[in-house]
This record gives sequence, structure tokens and C-alpha cells, in this order.
Amino acid sequence: MMANVVDAVMGKIEPDQRKNGGSLRPPKGSRSFAILRVGKISGMGKVAAAAQHNLRERDTANARPEDRDRNIHLAGAKTTDELMKLWQERAPEKIRKNAVHALEYVITASPEKMAAMGQTKSEDYLRDALTWLEDKHGAENILSAVIHNDETTPHLQVMLIPIDERGKLNARGLVGGKAQLSAMQTDFAERVGRKHGLDRGIERSNARHETIKSFYGRATAVENLSFDLPERATGRLGVFGRETVAEHHERLSQAHTETLKTVTVGFGEELDEKDRQLENKAYEMDDLRLQLADTKLKLEASEAKHIAERDRRHVLEFAHGVADYEGDDRQDLIARFQKDYLAKCAHLPEETLGIVDGLLEGMGAKGFWHIEQDRIAEERKISDRAEAAEKARVSHAIERLGAWEARSPDQEDLADTAEGTREVLGLLQEATTDAQYDRFRQGDVRAIAHITDKPLFAAQLLKIVEYDNFAKGYETSGETKNLMSDARDLVSSHFPDDRERDYENER
Repeated sequence: MMANVVDAVMGKIEPDQRKNGGSLRPPKGSRSFAILRVGKISGMGKVAAAAQHNLRERDTANARPEDRDRNIHLAGAKTTDELMKLWQERAPEKIRKNAVHALEYVITASPEKMAAMGQTKSEDYLRDALTWLEDKHGAENILSAVIHNDETTPHLQVMLIPIDERGKLNARGLVGGKAQLSAMQTDFAERVGRKHGLDRGIERSNARHETIKSFYGRATAVENLSFDLPERATGRLGVFGRETVAEHHERLSQAHTETLKTVTVGFGEELDEKDRQLENKAYEMDDLRLQLADTKLKLEASEAKHIAERDRRHVLEFAHGVADYEGDDRQDLIARFQKDYLAKCAHLPEETLGIVDGLLEGMGAKGFWHIEQDRIAEERKISDRAEAAEKARVSHAIERLGAWEARSPDQEDLADTAEGTREVLGLLQEATTDAQYDRFRQGDVRAIAHITDKPLFAAQLLKIVEYDNFAKGYETSGETKNLMSDARDLVSSHFPDDRERDYENER
């Protein structure tokens, strides 16, 4: 009664536990929060490292290798190379130096709630979460989406490229600051979490939200960590079901083992994170080296452009100076200028060449264009002379081979002396190109169609080339050997008497 009177006068006192060291959050074991974390990734090296981690292309300390095949690929790339290619296809041409290259989402729920939901319902929740992300950021911008079932608490890990409606990289516009992040948490809880019996976290609480890298290692492995030792079971009435000392010790040992496993996973994640940081540093160093190399090339190109512009101005100024010069040594000056100009003109723009050539021609001297035309004409003359000489050489060789062709029907062995064989081979090589001769020595008689149209003479020439192949150790294919054999048979068929004499000599 007195309490009611006091309340009526003073008002009911309801202390804010958050200001008194307490918490409005429910105790562990009864939490059912929808958990959503988002992190920003800057630098392509870090994007690649995160992709290797998420797609399990590197060892992950807090993941069970034996359960890796239980992970579920929902969307996007399945390998880091594919993910980097997807990023390049979606990325704009111009990217700021301080741009965020990717966003990484981790979505799960309170561990005890995820365990209570079971595999099917928890996967339905995470698939709905992906749909929510696709609606928010665009399905085409999802780089990878994987449900990790190889860790203590299943969770969805999504990487995406933060492209806004203008096609620009704009992570700040998509996820914003604290107010926008809070609104995003509320929207996710209402549209996805509530459907699966999950609540939103306490708004504006003093609870400090962890980053993805710290949450990822701890929320899954240390959430249920407890160092409380199990008490010894006394049984009913202190007798029935009573636990022996040995049994209690064994249970204590098992509890310690599980606790140590959990702690080990936590430390393993810390080590894995350190390794990831070192790898990121390596990628950053590679990026820096590429940037330095690119800067060096740009500086060299700029310097070359500066030098070219300086030379251009110098040549134009000198050319006008020479054109206006009226001294007695004018012709010597023109000659010196022409020599200097011709040494540099190859690197000058066409417009400058035209101006200087006009000035030189006005001074009675030849410019670059005329000199170049003279050079081309002289080269053409030399080429024509060489071509004419080559034609004459081939024609002469074919004419001399004609004398051998004339005796072809009269004797089976066309060249029956070493000197004659050398002459025929020399004439053949003079009358053919290297390619033609190589084809002929492989049995192709069409290669010397410009020399003869007589099958017998061609076959006799081929026999001579076959002997030369053998003497020089030239390797021939089975097809070439067959063609050579056909040539020998053709020659033998035209000299049956000689063949009979050969048989007689053999007997």
C-alpha cells in the first residue's frame, strides 16, 4: 500500500540498466537475433585475398576440411579468377584512388537460434537473405555468394561490387554512415529476420558491433565458449545414477578438451587473419610497384614528348633563320642545316616536315620528302637490277640443263661421273629457289615444272638428288622414299635393255 502511494507521488523508478553497467540484451542461450555485418574492401589485392578465403582456396583455421563439401554455392564466381573477371566486367573505366572496390556481407543469426532452426530452415533463411541483397544491390553486381556449413555456426558470405544507378563505384552511397546502416539493419530484420522468427538487435545500444574479420572468427567459434566445470552427478536420493569419481573425471576431461578445441579455433582464426593481412600487404606492394612502373612510363613518355617539342621548335626556328640569312656562306649554312635536319626529321610531325621542306626547296635545296623519294627510287633500281640478274641466272641455268635434257633419252644414268653429278646439282640449285629445291629433294617433281615437262628427265634428276641426299645424310620420310622408288621404276621402264644387261651382269 505504502509503495503504491510513493509511486503515485514520486513516479515509478525504472533504472536504465545500460547506464548502470547492466544490459537490456537477453542472456545467452535465449537470443534469437538476425545478424548482418558489412565490410568495405579497398584494393584489388584485398579483394583477391578475401575471395580466396570465402571460396576456400586457402586454408581456413576455423573451418572443418571434412565438411567443406557441405558448403553451398548460391551465386556468382566459384573461383578467385572468375570473381576478378566478373569485377573487371562490371567496373567503370575511371576509378578513384580511394575507391571501395567491393562490399563483403556476412549474414547469420544467434548461434543457439541457428542450431535450433536446423539445416533446412537455416538455409531457407540465408537464401532469403541473398534475395534481399540482390534486391538492394542488384543481382548482376553479386560477385560470389556462399553458405559456409563447415564452421560452428552456418552463415552466408557475399561479395559484391558497389555500383550505383549511375554506374559508378559508390560504397558510401549504398551503405552510408551510422544512420543508413541502422536503417539497413531494421529493414533486414523486418523483411527477412521476422519471417524466420528472428529479432532485430537492440537499437542504439552500447554494444559495440564487431568488424567482419573479428566477428567471423569469434561469433562462430567463441559464442558458446564456457569454462564452467560440470558438477558430479549425485543421482536420485544420492544413490541411484550416482557418478563415480572416474566417470566424473572422464567427463571433466571431455569438457576441457571441447573448451580447448574452441579456444584453438579462435587462435587459429587470429593466425589466419594475420596471414591474410600479410598477403594483403604483398598484394598492396605489387599494386604499388605497378603504379610506380606506370608512373615511370608516363614520365618517360612526357619527357620524350618534351624533347620532341623542343627539337621541333629548334628546327623551325633554325630553318627560318637560314632562309633569312644573306651572308656569303649561305650555301654552306644551308648544307649544314639540311644535314642536321635530315638526321632529326624522322621524329618530327608531318606538319613540321612540310614547313621545313618548303623552306629548303625555296632555298634551292632538297627536303626530306624529295630525298626520301630519291632513296626509294634508288632502292627500286637496285631491286630491279637484282631481280633481272636473278632472272638471267635462272634462265642461264635452265638453258644449260637443256643440254642434259637432250641426252636424257639415250642413257639411264644421266650423269655417270662425279663431275657431271656436281654440275647437274649446281644447275638445279641455281634454277630453283630454296623452297623449290627443298620440295624437289623430297620427291615433288612439280617444283621444277619451270625447268622441264619431261617426266623421264625429271625422274633422272630426282635420282641424282636422291644420291646427294644419301651422301649428305639428309633424312627422308617414308613418303619421300616411295616417290624416289617410283622415279627409279620410271627410269628403268624406259631402259629395258640396260636392265636385262644388269641382270646378266648380276648372274
